[in-house]
Amino acid sequence: MKDFDKYIKDELNKSVEDSSPSDYLKNKIDLEINSQGEKGEFKMKKRFVLVAAAALVLSVGVFATGKITGTISSSTSFYNYTNYTDMAKAEKKAGFDAYAPESLGDYKFDGIRMVNLEDLDDTGAKLNKRKAIDIDYKNDADDKVMLSIDKRPDNSKTVDEQFYHEMRDIKGVPVYYSRLESVVLPDEKDATKEELERSKKDPFFNLAIGSDKREEDASKHLIFDYKGIQYALMAGDNMDVNEFYKMAEEIIK
Repeated sequence: MKDFDKYIKDELNKSVEDSSPSDYLKNKIDLEINSQGEKGEFKMKKRFVLVAAAALVLSVGVFATGKITGTISSSTSFYNYTNYTDMAKAEKKAGFDAYAPESLGDYKFDGIRMVNLEDLDDTGAKLNKRKAIDIDYKNDADDKVMLSIDKRPDNSKTVDEQFYHEMRDIKGVPVYYSRLESVVLPDEKDATKEELERSKKDPFFNLAIGSDKREEDASKHLIFDYKGIQYALMAGDNMDVNEFYKMAEEIIK
């Protein structure tokens, strides 16, 4: 998990191109990678050369004004709120009610960041300006899980329309799991032919530019809609999948 944390801390403002996984997953990974230092805006292009991440479904969709091709996101390196009781303040600022437990398994609440989100269509227009909530949880080993909460725009794709590895039903709520591999390079010319090809064809492979040296890592994601709100969990690659699903169970009541 140490390498995963370093990966999160060291990468700033990575650029992206041709994507396949949901833009939300891409967005959230970008947000997490950029969690050190104040983050300005970054744009995700069509080829994610990221999550999330991811919003909260920020997947490619067709709108009257154009095709959504990415997301612009910004937040600070520091927590906006450091007490669990501040969740009510975050909800008020975001403009929606959500549920985030004080702990997820062995991971305890660590802090909250407010996130500014806008979708970007193929004409360059910005749509769906809104605020989302990111919550970090940490265990005793300082491993991190991030929970991202957003009120998904009505005109974006639903979770089941996106790429995922598997789905499990939890109390009647479909929860979608994905594992994303990432390679971050100083320049696109540093990518191998195989990596360039894979970045075009594999929805679970992220090739990004923005590191002073080659970085390779993987992350795991869960995303689901619950009571009109979209939740996304992100963890390092050593997270046990069954344990991960149990975290979603703690949110779905």
